[in-house]
Amino acid sequence: MKKKFYFIRSKIDSNIEAEKRKKTFNEQQTLDLIRNDCIKGLEEIGLQSPSVFLISCFELSLYDFNHLEKTIEQELPQYKRDVLMLALPNITLEINERKKKSLQKNIWKLALLSASVAAVPIPILNAAASISVDVTILVTELKKYYNAFGLDPDSLQKLSDRSGKSVNELKSVLKCPLNEEITKDLVIKLLPNASLFAVETAAEYWLGLIPFLGSLVAGSLSFGTIFYMLMRCLNELAKDARNVLMAALQSSVD
Repeated sequence: MKKKFYFIRSKIDSNIEAEKRKKTFNEQQTLDLIRNDCIKGLEEIGLQSPSVFLISCFELSLYDFNHLEKTIEQELPQYKRDVLMLALPNITLEINERKKKSLQKNIWKLALLSASVAAVPIPILNAAASISVDVTILVTELKKYYNAFGLDPDSLQKLSDRSGKSVNELKSVLKCPLNEEITKDLVIKLLPNASLFAVETAAEYWLGLIPFLGSLVAGSLSFGTIFYMLMRCLNELAKDARNVLMAALQSSVD
């Protein structure tokens, strides 16, 4: 069918543990031997230059998992790359940073959507509609951040099971006020803390009374508010995710 596919050799952790009993054990040599044996077997059945990735499902941060993910990402269409990146478990600091960059690319589009609503010249109705749209944008996008970084209860529980640290220990390093379920009420509570939002709320009504210029300025304020809030929350949640991962990795090292 001429479909691209990859060969995965799993349970590498078991092989490494077994080989460690030998006095001549060398991890890299063991991995090379396994990989070359797989490649030889595949070439014998007619496959040319097969790519083989060695992974352990229990230790995804080790061996070839990152290389596998990068290879798939590079060979996928752009729209599928973003889906893949956000679907990956947050198991390494590198993946955490790449998720942040992937999510960051969408912020200006959402800010532009907010600005387009704020720019509609209907003073009273538009101010309320603009705020409602802003809150909806923030709730929807922050939920995506929350889940993508593995800060939801299910992801924290899985990380706890793998690392040996309790969920409460992992939660203890969370600093962002969004480290709980993202709701409309929670977002509304946070908004007044943004001085830019306070300016926007008052200004959108009065500026809406001024034809054209008012719409332009109101749209710019709305754009700035959403852009600032999303960037700030993304940075804070990414930092929390990094802290959680570091806590889990520290536990594994210990």
